Amino acid sequence: MTWFFISIFAFLAGHMVPGLFRRQLVARLGTTLYVLFFSLISMALLVWVIGAELQADYIPLWPYDPREHWVPILAMLPVCVLWVAAVRQPCPLSIGRAAGYDPHHPGINLFTRHPLLLGVVIWGVAHMVPNGHLAAIIFFGGSALFAVLGMARMEKMRLRQLGAAEFNRLSAGTRRFDWRGLLNGALDWRDVVGGIILYGAIIWLHPLVLGRDPLAF
Repeated sequence: MTWFFISIFAFLAGHMVPGLFRRQLVARLGTTLYVLFFSLISMALLVWVIGAELQADYIPLWPYDPREHWVPILAMLPVCVLWVAAVRQPCPLSIGRAAGYDPHHPGINLFTRHPLLLGVVIWGVAHMVPNGHLAAIIFFGGSALFAVLGMARMEKMRLRQLGAAEFNRLSAGTRRFDWRGLLNGALDWRDVVGGIILYGAIIWLHPLVLGRDPLAF
């Protein structure tokens, strides 16, 4: 378990430390390079954490029930739709682009202003259900908690960057979470189709990359 805990610490540090020096790094590298390097480092650390979790000691916390296997399989489709919407649509108060955002047509922000992070929360909680052992709970549960805390942190960062007046203007039609937004145009057909394609890709790549077939149970 030692390397697993080291990888978790490195992953958290890799997200927190750049944030402390974000202004200086952006000034030196520019926004595009900063985001590129941050994304590459985050992906590399995530791969390390996943590999360490797969190799960690198995310490069971609850018995496995085959019916639990369906929870992440079903949950991942809406997660993929959220992730596609987070890339396709502007999310000025969260992780994503701000360009092109229209406060009068908030899009996905009617449902949640943090679609990527909400997707991580659902992904983490859903994967905890059939993986009732210590390392998995730390990994998936910690990821979900990290995403929940990230929502408040992102809004504080945007408030500091934009100022109260602009933040209030952009956030007026948005919600942290409101299911009624789905009835008012938060998603369009491209988000749904893109989510289905991403879902299929994840199902296909899962056994190739992680060595575990989600449909083999």
